Amino acid sequence: MIDVDVTAATERERRRTWMLGGGLLAASALLGLALRGLLLPGLPFISLSDLLFSAGAVIFAVGLGRAGSVTARRPLGTAAIIALAAWLLVALPLQQLLLPMEVSFDDPAERGGYFQLVNMVGITTEAVSLVLAVIAVVQIGRAGVVPKPWVWAPLWALGMVVVARTVLSGMLPIPGLAENQEALMALFGLAGFLVAASVGFLGVLAMILAVRPEPRSTVVYDSGE
Repeated sequence: MIDVDVTAATERERRRTWMLGGGLLAASALLGLALRGLLLPGLPFISLSDLLFSAGAVIFAVGLGRAGSVTARRPLGTAAIIALAAWLLVALPLQQLLLPMEVSFDDPAERGGYFQLVNMVGITTEAVSLVLAVIAVVQIGRAGVVPKPWVWAPLWALGMVVVARTVLSGMLPIPGLAENQEALMALFGLAGFLVAASVGFLGVLAMILAVRPEPRSTVVYDSGE
């Protein structure tokens, strides 16, 4: 008989994946707060914070070993996370490509058409991100790799991000806010902080779960002797 400690191998894969992925998410959140708007040299419209987040998301999806994948490498969830990571990097450059390079703001019709296009592109971008994110968090929950109740932590974070992004988009009507520039800037700053805090929460949680000991189990195989 041969005793194989399966849990020891899976623990190593999960620990490495969740520690690295969590570290990248935490770094993304910190950079998002400290160096907001910092773009990568030679890569216009792509921030270092977004790049770190996307890298961390892909690591969580694929895993440094199958056991490290938060989706258990199931196709739908894994593809949704990877697609979301890629979309976050290409969405802003894509918006810039879709918008006209030259606009005459002196022409009311042209100005109005431009802002309508900006709104349409922006809403479409947010909608794609939301759909991919919802699929990802649901599949993470269904995979059951992350221990309960933390398996639904990505859903909690997504809810916070949706609220914050709604505020940032200006779609949340608040009477008198447009006339109060100080209150408006404070609200936008709070919304940006909530987005970064949600990402940072997931990163720190992943690192905590990575070092938390799991119950060990042994599988016995017949050696044929």
